[in-house]
Formats: sequence, structure tokens, C-alpha cells
Amino acid sequence: MKKVLPAVFLIVGTLIGAGFASGREISVFFARFGVYSLFFLPILFILFYYVFKLLLSIGKDKEFDNIYKLHAFTKNSVFMNALICLAFIIFTSAMLSAGVELLSSNFVSVPSAVFYIVILLLSFLVLKFGFKGLVKINAVLVPLLICTIITLCVFATFNPVTDAVFVPENTKVYELPISMLLYAMGNILLSYYIIVKSGSGLDEKRIRRVSIISSLIICLVIFISIVCLIKNGSAIMEADMPFVALSYRMGEVFNIFFIFMVLMAVLTTLFSGLFTSYEALPFKKHKKLFTLFLVFAMSLVGFKQIVNYIYPIIGIIGIVVIIRLAFSYRSFLKPSFNSGNYEVHTPSKQAENERCRHNKV
Repeated sequence: MKKVLPAVFLIVGTLIGAGFASGREISVFFARFGVYSLFFLPILFILFYYVFKLLLSIGKDKEFDNIYKLHAFTKNSVFMNALICLAFIIFTSAMLSAGVELLSSNFVSVPSAVFYIVILLLSFLVLKFGFKGLVKINAVLVPLLICTIITLCVFATFNPVTDAVFVPENTKVYELPISMLLYAMGNILLSYYIIVKSGSGLDEKRIRRVSIISSLIICLVIFISIVCLIKNGSAIMEADMPFVALSYRMGEVFNIFFIFMVLMAVLTTLFSGLFTSYEALPFKKHKKLFTLFLVFAMSLVGFKQIVNYIYPIIGIIGIVVIIRLAFSYRSFLKPSFNSGNYEVHTPSKQAENERCRHNKV
């Protein structure tokens, strides 16, 4: 399990990050359908399992030092890079908006424009000098954040803000599979390169174990989160950041601790998303400023509106990228299978000598 658990923690920590921490994603893509969403989690588990298995298998025998050196992007690179750039700009703008809203709600006397300026300046410095230290911080922060979210959800489930559980007024269950698919593919798109890298050095048996355990943990956390949001009624469900709203009920110390961790997760995710968007842009002149301008412009839409109405675009792009990877994976593994069969079925020198002696007799 020495190689399995680190890969599991990396995958789970990457998928359940800053976007999940607000609670808005779970509310929009799952909990708004009520208890019906719980019955679709086994399908989500299967989807995660097979996509994780695919991506880990890609990274098993291949080394990639850059997201755009994956085989899927050697053809139609301009189109694929544009899609990925769009996805990360949407995602990063949501993180910027979330950071500003989180700070504004706790420091009411300070104008939002000040927080925008501070975060954008920090972002520019990160683009200029790199963010390796922030990635290390995120590696510790995210598992701690997951444990805190589970603690919060368990407490809020048994101590809800209201006795009236959330019941959707217009139950459109037929939309749930699409919503679930968009959520899964959108989050996988934002972290698939890290998942590919996690496959390095793993054999087929370990890949299956990592895929199963990672999928189970993610689906379990989603299950706990859905139950928590349903139990706490419409007011929490419709909040911009449901989990942050619930954290106020657990005391000032826990609330400050939770908000600090969410803010740190938002900022580190924002910086890493900015860096990926920056790499995807095809031109070089004024690239940093243009990236920041795009993210800032979209962030003005607002965190809740981005997640509700624009975030699904990331899921659609994710579907395109994963399908492209699946076809590409099949094509570049074919030669290795052929060479493997050749080695297995080609007779050894000793076998040829034995056959010669047998023929002479």
C-alpha cells in the first residue's frame, strides 16, 4: 500500500479542493435534486473508477513534464489548448470571485475593489516567480480541509438549522445524470494531468486499487455533503457558500479556522489555475496581463452565477478532452502491445536448438 495511498490522497485532494469547500458545487450539481441524487452515486463511482483507471494507465509507462506534451494534444493542439484555456479561465475566475466574496463578507468595512487589487497583484507575482511553494502548501491543506468538511457536515446533519428538510419544487430527475456527468468530467478535467502523473510506477493491480479507493472516498464525501445540505433546508441550499454559512454555527474558533482554510485553498487553486491558463495561451506578448484581465472580467459575474450557469461548460470541455484522451490512449498503446506479443511468442535460442536436435533424431 506504500505506492497506493500517496496516489489516492493526491487524486482525492486534487478533486475535492477549493470549489468543493464552498459547498456550492454539491448544491448545484447534486443536492438540488433532493434524495434522488443519492441513488445516482453508484453510477458516479463507476464513472470515476473507469476514468481514473484510464488516466493512471496513461501515466504508468509514460513520463510527461508538461500538460501539453500528452499524446492527445499532438494533433489539433490549437483547438485542444483553446478548450483547456477556456475551462481554466472559467474555473480561475470562479476562484477569484470566491476569494473576494469570502473576504468581503468577513471584512465588511473594506471595499471589494481593494481585495480584487490585492489578489490580482499576488496573482501577477505568482505568474512571474512561480508557485512551487504553494503547491506544497496545498498538498497539506487539502486533506485537512476534507477532514474539516466531513466534521462540519456530520455536525450540521445531526444539528440542522431547521426541521424542514429540502424538497425540490420541480423535480427534474432526468437532468440528474447530465448534471452528474458534467460535475465529474469538469473536476477531472481540472486535475487530469495530476492523475496521469500519479500513475507513474504503478502496475495494473495497484492502478485498480487506487481507482477503487479514490472513487469510494470521493463518493462517500459527496454522499455526506448531500445529506447535510438536504437536512439543512432551502436557506442553506441557496446560500452562495453553504458550508461557510454552516460553519458559523460551530463556534467562532472553528468558523475562523474553516474560513482561513477555504481562503487558502481558494488562493492556491486560483494561482495554479492561472498558471495553467497562462501556459495555454498561444501568444507571448503581454501574456500575464491578458490572462489576469480575462479572469478578472469573468469574475465580475459573481461566484454563484459562475458556478450555476457557466461552470457546466467546464464539464462539456471535460467530456471532449477525456474522449480525445481515450482514443489517443488506445492508439499509442497499440505498438507496445504488439511488441509485447512479439517478445512473448518469439522462440528463444534454447528452444530453437532443442527443435533442431529433435528434428535430427
